[in-house]
Amino acid sequence: MIRLMRCEFYKTRRRYLVLTALAITAVGLVWATYGDYDGPSGAFLLENGWMSFLYQLPLLNAIFYPLLSMVIASRLADVEHKGGALKQLCAMEEKGRLYDAKLLYGLAIVLLSVILGWAGLIVFGLFRGFGGTLPMGLYLLFLLFTLLPTIAVYLIQHTISLCVKNQAVAFFTGIIGTFAGLFSMFLPQFPLLRRCLPWGYYGTLQFVGLFGWTKETRYDQAYFAIMEMDWPFFCVLVIASVLLYLAGRWLFCRKEC
Repeated sequence: MIRLMRCEFYKTRRRYLVLTALAITAVGLVWATYGDYDGPSGAFLLENGWMSFLYQLPLLNAIFYPLLSMVIASRLADVEHKGGALKQLCAMEEKGRLYDAKLLYGLAIVLLSVILGWAGLIVFGLFRGFGGTLPMGLYLLFLLFTLLPTIAVYLIQHTISLCVKNQAVAFFTGIIGTFAGLFSMFLPQFPLLRRCLPWGYYGTLQFVGLFGWTKETRYDQAYFAIMEMDWPFFCVLVIASVLLYLAGRWLFCRKEC
């Protein structure tokens, strides 16, 4: 497996996958940390900065990490589809091992980007002087609730990119899934909608809410609070991720290269 992953590195080192992942992560980080900290609501944002991040970031994660997964999975698979390289690889190596090696290599890039983005948020909060102490326990939980949906989404993109030669299909699936996940986050009255989509689990696993905010009073009476965590559907997503991996591996092993 290590040999195969090393081959993936050498095949893709001039496609700048890591650089692309870091660029997407950097854009997301800039977007997430942008705020009017010196304006009328600046005092509230600075005092509640740690909780504000936990409240706002699931929405941004639902945009950037599916996009990142889509790009990385597609570029990894496109290397093999061009020139019929996949057929040659399947003749030299067992298909299941190829699926696993590409999955681990691409997933490592994506998850590293997630962790770097998470660490960047903490560094920014400490540098900007957010009020109170860093709630590391909540941030580790937030990291877990970001990693798991990203893994599920990447499994879907990885399988489609490897099994379908035309990468437009993978991009179309990713874009539709991302928009559906975002749409479900704006409909909290229909929680089942977001629970049916891996892209919607960034919102399903959100555990910080903003209360008391109105158009008239704005942040005067607003406060953040921890909501009930959806552990049952966390377990559902774990099981779904395992099933997605098994189904994707099965489909690729039966694909005619």
